[in-house]
Amino acid sequence: MKTKYSNRAKRKKNEIKLLFNLFFFTAITEVLAEYFQYIDFVYVLKPLLVPILTFIYWKKSRTRDFAYIVAMFFVLLANIFFISTDINSLIIGSLFYLFYRVLIIHLVIKHLKLTHYLPICLGSLPFLAIFGYVAFIAKENMGVGFYVYMLQTILMSFLAGYSLAAYMIDANKKNYWLLIGNILFSVVHLMVVFKIYFLDMLIFQPIAMICYVMAQYFIYKFIILSEKLKN
Repeated sequence: MKTKYSNRAKRKKNEIKLLFNLFFFTAITEVLAEYFQYIDFVYVLKPLLVPILTFIYWKKSRTRDFAYIVAMFFVLLANIFFISTDINSLIIGSLFYLFYRVLIIHLVIKHLKLTHYLPICLGSLPFLAIFGYVAFIAKENMGVGFYVYMLQTILMSFLAGYSLAAYMIDANKKNYWLLIGNILFSVVHLMVVFKIYFLDMLIFQPIAMICYVMAQYFIYKFIILSEKLKN
């Protein structure tokens, strides 16, 4: 019985390792497709990243939190709409991303409860100031997208500030993954706005994609480690 359980665990470990290889191979290929502007490849590869990571979570997690799976579904929809450069598609994608962000905030608070509000407020202020300033100077170009961006800014600032406060209070591995993930999401947040409304440089999209992939991976690590520590 012990040998059978050991073989099953080993097979599962190998499957997860293979899926991670597939995830990062797809990510690298997608980044190259973004850089060389192979749009057909982008349309195929970009939507694959989230389902692969979600399936890894399904295989790895013992609890399989439904909120995380739904959050990944929303971010998958957002990614599909973000492929297009049409402003309406970008706004719809941003709305789906809002749902994703709300669910991630729910999961972070669920796994990491902070009782001191002052560190959260202080941690959020730098992010809110930077995002707010960018929104202020791009307001005329954003149109109706400005209001969606401001909602994103508030949620992103809170999440980044919460992560920073958590790490400053307790600098453990779980909080480290969360902080790095949200800093990378903040970089993506700024780069996308700069690319759309200020300076459309070719290098922005691949860099943003690298940050995005690593951010999703680090948030996954935070969720898995939080579940492991709780159990």
